[in-house]
Amino acid sequence: MKRGEQMDDRIFPILGTTIAPLIGRKALVGSVENALKKRTPDHIQVVGARFSGKTVLLNEIARYFQEEDTTYTATFFWDLGHCTPQTDEQFIIRFTEKLTSALKKNHPDLSEYLHELEDVSYQEIAEVLEVLKEENGKVLAILDGFDRPLLNGQLTRNLWDQLRELAIKPSLRFVTASRRSLRELIRQPDAQTSDFWNIFAPNPVRVGCFDEDDLDDALTRLSHVSFTRGALTEIWNSTNGFPLMVLETLNCIADSEELGNVTDVAVRDACQSAYSSLYDPIDTLWGECSSAAQEVFRRIESDNAVATTDVSDELGEALISRGFVARGRGKLFRANRLLCKYLSSQNNEDSAMFRLFGKEGEYNRHFRTVLELRISQLESVDGELKRYLMRGVEDMPLYPSVFLANIRGIANHAFELIWDAELSERKIPSDWISTWRYNGERDVDDFTTSFPKGGRRLRLLNLMTGSDRSSPVTKWVGKDTYELMCAVHRFGDFGQHQEDSPVGVGTAYAALHLCVELAAKLGSELSGDASRRETL
Repeated sequence: MKRGEQMDDRIFPILGTTIAPLIGRKALVGSVENALKKRTPDHIQVVGARFSGKTVLLNEIARYFQEEDTTYTATFFWDLGHCTPQTDEQFIIRFTEKLTSALKKNHPDLSEYLHELEDVSYQEIAEVLEVLKEENGKVLAILDGFDRPLLNGQLTRNLWDQLRELAIKPSLRFVTASRRSLRELIRQPDAQTSDFWNIFAPNPVRVGCFDEDDLDDALTRLSHVSFTRGALTEIWNSTNGFPLMVLETLNCIADSEELGNVTDVAVRDACQSAYSSLYDPIDTLWGECSSAAQEVFRRIESDNAVATTDVSDELGEALISRGFVARGRGKLFRANRLLCKYLSSQNNEDSAMFRLFGKEGEYNRHFRTVLELRISQLESVDGELKRYLMRGVEDMPLYPSVFLANIRGIANHAFELIWDAELSERKIPSDWISTWRYNGERDVDDFTTSFPKGGRRLRLLNLMTGSDRSSPVTKWVGKDTYELMCAVHRFGDFGQHQEDSPVGVGTAYAALHLCVELAAKLGSELSGDASRRETL
């Protein structure tokens, strides 16, 4: 049976086309519900790894407020991971469609008003929310897959500012779900400055591995068997409580028609049976870990444990949230046995280099690791620029067009770093312009009236770093930086005008590598400028 083709009558349906019922999570659900029922409810962001159960949790929250609680007079669930809005206008239109449907039951007049609008805008939504406030109505907007519209980088600060204005109204509350916190996902520099990101409660609700209460709830569904202490220990050793792994293992136990006591041997056999179904999810989860996180896991697998003080919080969380390791008593320990089996199967190739790069598909998967390692070597690189590069690595190899669409942000930030070092007041010295005129340089007069934008920045950088007629005037950046900027800027233009043409993974990798080397060069050149400014 292939992944995604599980039978409908399985006790724990997973990876199907419908949303699975909630297992456990009572404390987590209760905390979200209470936060939404406060006198001044929170806006909430839910964060968790792929396959951790975020959608299941949000679906239960939506069901509760639609069927059992009257705090909100309209509730809607919107999966942004499918048919993701590509523009501000598309987002507003689809948001309005969801709102219109949600208002039908308790606010039919407002629903009809929105339905009859030929052109919908932020203003109409704001007016409806004002009327709801007067009627003591409230809307709960549950937005799943919120990382997708952020990752494409096409939605502007204007939209986020408008959503912030809607969110401060007492008649609307947001719940979002994503794989990372929203601030970590923002691509556009302008969007980062929006106050929308400040509306959410400071600590995201994190959906991670099952705890003992969650596992107990799952085991009650297997009424025909009981588990020995050794069997329970084996479940934790094999899965660390990661929901997908736990539930598929229990499915295999149920399918085996095991009666009476389930032993540790039976659990190990069930894990063997579950492995084929879990191979693709494990492969995906492992591939999403950085090379540094993967190296930490291999240390834990080899040494049984690693002190938490020896591992950054980010790397530790990447492994813990996916059930790859457990944390306790100041250590990361208990390497997930299913993952160990997966890694063992990967090591059977004759050559590590062939395994990683010998076939095109493997090359596409693993070249991102090369770039990750290169980025980790950049000690002097600007922190914001490094963040953009890491987001680009995360896009590869699955979303090359998304990365290309966001290169312009990298180019723009690189230009700002150069100007901060060379022309901090954004004024071009008159003696430079006089020299360039004397030397017969073209397109110089425009620089006397305004500081260049867009592609004109390349012309200025070209003159500053030296042309065939003029000597360089820069203090810090050199000609190779100009050449790298030209290439990155051109890819940025291409990324903004892809026009639905397919983008090759190799092309995107080439562009990303250029961006990494540009960052490396700027880090090397501008670190001297930073040291100089610190002494002033």
